[in-house]
Amino acid sequence: MSDDLPTPERDSSPDSSPKKGITVPRRSMLLLGLGALAGCATSKARTTLPSALWPTTQPTVVAGTPVPPSPVVTAGLTNTLSRTAWAKGVPIPSRMNRMDPPRKITIHHDGMSPFAGTSRASVADRIELIRVSHLKRDGGNRWGDIGYHFVVDRSGRVWQARPVSYQGAHVKHQNEANVGVLCLGNFETQTPSRNQVRRLEALIVELRAQYRVPLSRVYTHRELDSTKCPGRHLQSAIQASRSAGRFS
Repeated sequence: MSDDLPTPERDSSPDSSPKKGITVPRRSMLLLGLGALAGCATSKARTTLPSALWPTTQPTVVAGTPVPPSPVVTAGLTNTLSRTAWAKGVPIPSRMNRMDPPRKITIHHDGMSPFAGTSRASVADRIELIRVSHLKRDGGNRWGDIGYHFVVDRSGRVWQARPVSYQGAHVKHQNEANVGVLCLGNFETQTPSRNQVRRLEALIVELRAQYRVPLSRVYTHRELDSTKCPGRHLQSAIQASRSAGRFS
């Protein structure tokens, strides 16, 4: 069952593959299908992590319904860009679980092709691609939004993603009360920028303070699951940040 589904009844729904009423060239269908499974966001239904292959074209935008006021977020984080700065659709609350008060934080990379974009437009396009690809998973009718709560780009900007009032979909079996933080890029093959790492450190400090998350519960994805995420170079940077006390 997908972590985005609030009730188990949806687990027994009929096959929701994208073949009904749609004619798509075989190669395009494979790209879209693999793209919908890519990245490091995961659901409870998956036993292995998908490969980092994404579609080469922008998918169709999927809209949802307005999100009610958050019961969890008690204060706005500083210097963050609103979701409206990038998203072309809104979350679908009926497909998501309410978030428990956060008790841990998990850091990811997007696992796509290397990304060096620094303009707001290029970053917004990247995040929107991830959001729509997540919505297309599992036949396109089970995920409620992008799987992460915050995104850090190479310029050191923080972007609001999934509202923290809703449980994320980013660590298999461990999404409950877990704030997902995504760093844009593939850090198996590229290195994070200094601005990106420093802003990540500041964001972790602020999230820890706001939600009273102990330092021992700040993880990278690979520390909770069998995956290369967040990539060897970001993992190394995070270990250096810990050693220097920059998450404290």
